[in-house]
Amino acid sequence: MSRQCDAFDCPADISTGRFLCLKHWRMVPTDTQRTINARYRAGRKDFAFLSDAVYLQACVDAINCIAAAEHGADHYAGEGSYHRLLRVALRKAAS
Repeated sequence: MSRQCDAFDCPADISTGRFLCLKHWRMVPTDTQRTINARYRAGRKDFAFLSDAVYLQACVDAINCIAAAEHGADHYAGEGSYHRLLRVALRKAAS
């Protein structure tokens, strides 16, 4: 099973369980990669990563970093699924 890379306007197909295609993954800062990998692995069994604010913030940061690198420093990818999930996770954490 495959899905599309989460980078802005990237048509690359990637395998399930991957966040970005290799080209875009290599553009993400190493510390952000580590956070994404560690938090994904910790929550993979029960899909807890989908409500983990640290994981989701790292995903948003990675997508915005790639968008800025490819389209200019002031460009952000816009609101996507990770942004929505992050808002929900932050609301739950605050309550």
